[in-house]
Amino acid sequence: MEKYDIAIIGAGCAGLSLAYKLIDSGLSICVLEKFSRSERIRKTWSYWKSEPHPFDKLESNSYSCLEVKHKDTTLLDCSNYNYVSIDSNDFDDYVIPQLDESANIELVFGADIKKINKVHTQYNVEVGNKNLSVEYIFDSRHDNIEASLYQVFHGYFIRLNDKKTITPKLMDFTDSRDFHFFYVLPKNDGSILVESTYFSPKIYKKNEMTNAIEAYIKDNISSDYEVIRTEYGVIPMTSVDPKMYENINKIGISGGATRSSTGYTFMNIQRQTDYIANHLKKIPTVNPLKTVTWKILRKMDHVLLKIIFNKPTISKDIMFNLFKKNNPNSVIRFLSDKPSISDILKIILNMPKLIFINYAIRSIFSKKI
Repeated sequence: MEKYDIAIIGAGCAGLSLAYKLIDSGLSICVLEKFSRSERIRKTWSYWKSEPHPFDKLESNSYSCLEVKHKDTTLLDCSNYNYVSIDSNDFDDYVIPQLDESANIELVFGADIKKINKVHTQYNVEVGNKNLSVEYIFDSRHDNIEASLYQVFHGYFIRLNDKKTITPKLMDFTDSRDFHFFYVLPKNDGSILVESTYFSPKIYKKNEMTNAIEAYIKDNISSDYEVIRTEYGVIPMTSVDPKMYENINKIGISGGATRSSTGYTFMNIQRQTDYIANHLKKIPTVNPLKTVTWKILRKMDHVLLKIIFNKPTISKDIMFNLFKKNNPNSVIRFLSDKPSISDILKIILNMPKLIFINYAIRSIFSKKI
């Protein structure tokens, strides 16, 4: 029986962020990752730079203005909070070697967890042909989260053979009856990410989204391009509070770090893992996912998710007007989970009153989405 203070399950953004913040903490930690290093799925994490974090140096792109298109076009001024991206490969290359060199952390790839049992105050974790005894478990797995809505995205990273200047687009809504939009980010390396995104009860498969992506590129960008790589993912969009299983601490998406109405997660993972790391180091701190502001935003998300679920075409109008009718700094703080009370009130006042009051009343008595 091998003994550790902490087991972190999953070496994605949440698991690696937490492990990194516990280097040289004096705590013995084992990070258990199901897949091998070569099997890891490459992802792009984007967010507004609303506050510093330990991985600033990995930001590879920065945008001071983003276009939002629906029946009209509006621009989101991001000059005060630049929109930035981190490639998960760069994140791995930065964090994993430091974990390998640390004296207190062991990172195990290909770790097949068969069973977790709680015995008195300890957990027994059966991994392959060995057993671990740990005091705390932080579990970032999110394969079985049930939701009424999902954010499903499929992106092409392309390189143009003709030279064109491409405007970054946060949302370019389609005319379909679904809540469906395209996302376009020209990268510093000359590539362009073109992503098709649905907020939908249906989990669309890659092959169901391919034709629309290729048509969008041909009609809006260029017909002369090559595909460098693709990415695909599904994020549950739910306002239901995370469930605890045998008092195992859930982190990341499964721990409620995702903004349920948008899918933005990276910065909340940093806030969440900062809190956990400080708590384990016995440094007094406030849980950022339990504040009054956080709870207000989740109530608003619940109402918006209900509207998206029932009235996706109207929801596109609402989302577009969020950007068009509000101060850009207020919108960015609102979407980044860092709004002032003034920001929240101004955004509420600019929402369509009848539908929001209607769904706000319904949400009091209805099941969370």
